[in-house]
Amino acid sequence: MRITMQSPRFQKSPSFRIKSHLSNRLISHFNITTRTARGQCNRHWSRAVEEGYEHHRARVSARCFRFSTSTKNRTQETSDFLNHFIRANKPSQSTVEHFSSLGWTREVLENDAYKMVPFFSRYGIEHTGENRFFARTVNTDTTVPHILALRLKDLETPESGVSTPRYQSAQKELANLAIAEVVCLMALGEDLQAHPSIVHGGFQAVIFDEAMRLLILLHQNNICIPGPRDIHFTATMTISYSAPVIAPSNVLVRCRLVRREGRKWFTKGEIIDSAGKILTSAESMWVTAKRFVGS
Repeated sequence: MRITMQSPRFQKSPSFRIKSHLSNRLISHFNITTRTARGQCNRHWSRAVEEGYEHHRARVSARCFRFSTSTKNRTQETSDFLNHFIRANKPSQSTVEHFSSLGWTREVLENDAYKMVPFFSRYGIEHTGENRFFARTVNTDTTVPHILALRLKDLETPESGVSTPRYQSAQKELANLAIAEVVCLMALGEDLQAHPSIVHGGFQAVIFDEAMRLLILLHQNNICIPGPRDIHFTATMTISYSAPVIAPSNVLVRCRLVRREGRKWFTKGEIIDSAGKILTSAESMWVTAKRFVGS
């Protein structure tokens, strides 16, 4: 079975103030009044949507999402935030012990080409609500009790428009761990079942989404320039289900960057069982939101 999911390019934002030269082209107009936490002052915003002006929506939506955080505490994160995160957090000892106790996952941990890193989505950011789903909702003994991420030590980020050299040389060796730039070991619990003893297909998409997110964050960290943190969104994802992912079970999720083009990132990944069999595969395109002066 092959399923393709595509997110809406951008959502309409209430923060779009139409320019004067568009006033005659207005199709819909809404006055939205919001009350600030500091007083009784009002803000008035206008919004318009018209064919031929979709790029205005795209720019505004990206700006809106740039501050999709708590109104109480909009902490401005810098582009090198991942370095601080990795230094401040370590994988839990119980998780390391769990995967060290299994022969096939222990071999992955002992691979000198990789090193352990904290799985970003597992750490909730309280003042913004970021990562709450993986940090809380599925952080239980019966959902996903253990996640351990590893990254390739010599992770190389390709220039825009160039395919990853490692991927080019190993396209036919899908069973070879060497082409994986990020590896995630996951323990999947019984509460993830849809059909009896089978992990829900939608949750498998979530697994890919979070693993690929870590992959892109690591690559972005290689090439980031001083400034605010870049925000990335999933644009499309195509998933092929080849065999059931059993619940409960332990699986390996591997992913790699195929290429990047401007603000677009193209990734691939697989979910693999203890026998090395590919159960599910995915291809995804991510987009980095545009930066705005003063945002």
